[in-house]
Amino acid sequence: MSVMRPRLALLLLVLVGALVPFPRPAAGQAPAVAPDFTLTNQDGATIRLRQFRGRYVLLSFIYTHCPDICPLTVAKLVRVQQELQQRRWFGTKAVLLTMTFDPQRDTPAVLKAYAAKFKVDHSGWHFLSGRPAVVTKVVASYRIPVRPSSRPGRIDHGAPILVIDPQGRVLGYYNPDFNPPDVISDLRTLLGN
Repeated sequence: MSVMRPRLALLLLVLVGALVPFPRPAAGQAPAVAPDFTLTNQDGATIRLRQFRGRYVLLSFIYTHCPDICPLTVAKLVRVQQELQQRRWFGTKAVLLTMTFDPQRDTPAVLKAYAAKFKVDHSGWHFLSGRPAVVTKVVASYRIPVRPSSRPGRIDHGAPILVIDPQGRVLGYYNPDFNPPDVISDLRTLLGN
């Protein structure tokens, strides 16, 4: 099997329309490097984005008190997790990182309990939190829109699922209405399988 070059793979994904380029690189430019971060996972372990170099990363953003889009996104990502496990790519060729917008309420223990409801396998999927100032800085570095809601206890936010390649570049993102089989198909194309 031949391995596709990342730019060719990105071009094919954009043509298919499942993966939206983010940020849109100018003609002839490589995708932007994903801002690195250091956060704490659901078990209290320190996680750095750069530790996943050599693998594809699906980076999503949620908060556990969200009543609508966040649980739906996690449920869809569980389907992606299951497909990755069946193909033996989970944790080895692709990992999932889910970061909270709400670190004051979403402690590692709260994130672990939330993930358990969805039967998340933490061997290849980390739920991340940190000090509020650090989380705010990471969210801003990825240009995710977040603001307090007019509804008490709620947060209005964007919900992209970013795709970061093995070299640490942001290839694109999926909108919240993504279809899990499309993610697997795109990863198969990127992996040359």
